[in-house]
Amino acid sequence: MKLTASGCEIRTIGERDLPAVAQAEAEAFADWRHANRGEHAILPRRTLAELRYAVSFEPDGNFVAESPDGSFAGFVLSRTWGEVGWFGTLAVPTRLQGRGIGKALVSSATDYLRGRSAIVGLETMPESGSNIGLYASMGFEASHPAVIMELPLISEAERLKGLRPDEIVSWGAVGPLARKRLLGEMRAIGEAIVPGLDYTPEVRAIEKHGLGRTLLALSGSGAVEGLAILRTAPFREMDTSGKGYLHILAVRPGADAEDVMRTLLRQVWTTATMLGLSRVVTGLSTRYAEAVDMLMRNGFSVVRALIRMVDRHSRREILERSPAVNLSRWAG
Repeated sequence: MKLTASGCEIRTIGERDLPAVAQAEAEAFADWRHANRGEHAILPRRTLAELRYAVSFEPDGNFVAESPDGSFAGFVLSRTWGEVGWFGTLAVPTRLQGRGIGKALVSSATDYLRGRSAIVGLETMPESGSNIGLYASMGFEASHPAVIMELPLISEAERLKGLRPDEIVSWGAVGPLARKRLLGEMRAIGEAIVPGLDYTPEVRAIEKHGLGRTLLALSGSGAVEGLAILRTAPFREMDTSGKGYLHILAVRPGADAEDVMRTLLRQVWTTATMLGLSRVVTGLSTRYAEAVDMLMRNGFSVVRALIRMVDRHSRREILERSPAVNLSRWAG
């Protein structure tokens, strides 16, 4: 247990905290959007299913702050994919900001991650000057920015052309022995892109919590050439945006990246349209500049950018450009 200067207790998140986490995140980010972007809309809460999935990766690495009177005072989430870790979302109610609560939460998360990860990162909005300053003071430096890209499925229908349902290769649809082998091959792809990177916890979690599907591009011999994790369940309550989220897409280094990406995108297109979705959103670090170009050639456009920061003690090669295809907003 840790105590902040204002007397708040920092402890790990439990199931009973999730409704308060959802409410605090929605209120804090609605206030932030109003102050920084002039937006006045109410932000719906994240679904409890989404939060259960988010905290499942590192049960001991997600923290809440509790005021001396027992009221909720903020939270931070952490996640690891093998030896690559990051923290976020971080939220403190507006009325409690400026009391050191956010710094104490970040300190708890970074202490936890630094003991387990060779690379530790975070992501924040460009308008968040105070947050950027806080993270810099705690040992983080700016890295390649991330871009959020979007594909309108309807306008891409003729060019992408859908597949028959039996042409879609889904990890969750194969037998146990095949799933185990495929997990090993997906783990090898992550390792080849960033040493220590392992996307298989995400594959398992998406399946376990029923939030989407892992789609595969296979070679003629049945080996994994690439994977795409498509999130089809909404992040927030009352979400009518029609968005699917291409959470991860990775191609085995040495494979024909253009061909594998197109194979995966056709499966993404078919799966998303079968579910009635109208857009696919993805994000990735501009460290992978060639992957950004590939997405643009396949109909995606950039809709916004985010600041990525990396712990100064992380392996330094993570700051160098990479020719790999690795779609993930922070893992690299």
